Amino acid sequence: MNIWLPYLRAGSGTDVFTEALAGALNESGHNAVATPFARLWQFFPWRMAFAVPPPGTDIIVANSVNGFALRRPGCKLVVVEHHCVLDGAYAPHRTASQMLFHEGPLRAFEKASLKAADALVAVSAYTALSLQAALGGPKAHVILNGVDTEFFCPRAGGAPTGGARPWRLLFVGNLIRRKGADLLPGIMQELGPDFELHYTGGLRGKAPGAGSPNMKPLGRLTREALRQAYRDADLLLFPTRFEGFGYAAAEAMACATPVVATDCSSLPEIVDDGVTGRLCPLGDIKAFAAAVRGLVAEPELLPAMGQRARTVAVKRFGLEHWTASYVNLFSRLIEGDRYPVVFETVQNEQ
Repeated sequence: MNIWLPYLRAGSGTDVFTEALAGALNESGHNAVATPFARLWQFFPWRMAFAVPPPGTDIIVANSVNGFALRRPGCKLVVVEHHCVLDGAYAPHRTASQMLFHEGPLRAFEKASLKAADALVAVSAYTALSLQAALGGPKAHVILNGVDTEFFCPRAGGAPTGGARPWRLLFVGNLIRRKGADLLPGIMQELGPDFELHYTGGLRGKAPGAGSPNMKPLGRLTREALRQAYRDADLLLFPTRFEGFGYAAAEAMACATPVVATDCSSLPEIVDDGVTGRLCPLGDIKAFAAAVRGLVAEPELLPAMGQRARTVAVKRFGLEHWTASYVNLFSRLIEGDRYPVVFETVQNEQ
């Protein structure tokens, strides 16, 4: 099959998804081309109607913002919803200008994309239900995102824990309020000098505001350096307020690093509370600090939890299963099946 994946380069998980899926499809023997466009095109996605697919394209994979402009004769269109910004839970994290754009043009773009799609995919069950609630209930096929668990894997001998150094926590993500970056100083002040947080600048590389003395910036990391950071950490600290999927949690688990995350949006689909990490109430600084302390109080349990996290990540997010799910969908579309976007109860299969 020949698959075209046009996407807006936004410095987000959508970039990771598109480039990873193109790579995985090529590895599995198909011909996939990922084509980036400037992020500003989100404001006038109809311009993508003039973009020319690679010769012989069978399948076009687009997101819900611009999918309507990417339908082409002779090609099947798969629209993927990565996170629904029309969700009420997302509303507190929007600026006034974002709210005007989301509730006006973007809502129209998304509705048009769903009508144009031959198939609609959501990257989590939460996202499927979120989209259903926001736009009247379109039926979405749930395919949890894939992680390269051969690359994101534990170091030989396991991660270092405790000892003479402070307990090492890691935050991975853009330093924005939606990701809970504003909660990090409070959590680290609550934990004190026995704990140290290493944090990245995310794909957008922005600097944070005032922090805490036990917070250490890593800047923007290469893929190899990111893997090393996961391996070096005792725990991933992920107090995000809204996730369509949650790549950082899945990648950390693949590296056998347990996760302390928020019990919200898609995170319960990624982290099994008490098994692969802990889930905490939204925005509760003391609860996050207590969860971290509780896990390190019995350090002999951390390696076992990390191994369970690794096992779950391979089973739930492995590239082979992820790629096969998309190839199966593409094959059925090419064979003549159509997955109409109907307004009814979402039927999720995981």
